[in-house]
Amino acid sequence: MRKTKLMFAVAATTVLASQAAMAYQAGDTYVRGSFEKADITTDNISDENAFYLSGGYLFHDKMGVELGIGEKVKHDFFGLASNDLGTMKRMPVNLLLNYYPLGGIEEARVQPFVGVGMNYTRYSNIHAVDPYDIDIDDEYGVVGQVGVDLNLIDNLSATGYARWSDVDADVDWKTPGGSGSGTVRLDPVTVGAGLTYRF
Repeated sequence: MRKTKLMFAVAATTVLASQAAMAYQAGDTYVRGSFEKADITTDNISDENAFYLSGGYLFHDKMGVELGIGEKVKHDFFGLASNDLGTMKRMPVNLLLNYYPLGGIEEARVQPFVGVGMNYTRYSNIHAVDPYDIDIDDEYGVVGQVGVDLNLIDNLSATGYARWSDVDADVDWKTPGGSGSGTVRLDPVTVGAGLTYRF
């Protein structure tokens, strides 16, 4: 009888601990590694895949901040006639305020979230084909995301998300025959999946 009671107590403690681990609560921090694909709106810049690393902090059961940085990814860019103009590297940085509607609920194994914030996109390593000399300015814009965390074990979750960024590329170019400038709308829709570990 004592053995049965002891086993029941251990099982109950394990269940409660597991539920506590699942609950999103104020003071939680997390890190996330993911793999994502950006679908660029314009056909003048190639779509590419990249790794993305982010971390966050919940200052309320249902609210938190997240900072993420993408891998510096090489893109091809093209002219109006789809001719190859060169390559560049794009690196996004996102600062978001996330809302977790099921935050604080211990039984919730699935945690959806929505977020909104600011994006900074850095362009570098710009190489243009002759006779072009091209420069692209860094850009700030609005970013929004929707996603879901699916609890796997204790503090480890599988995460899927979609993110939209209001991003332009302000381009200046020079050739021996003259110069000019213009704006290319990228507005990437990014879909990603990865793992999140919560402390």
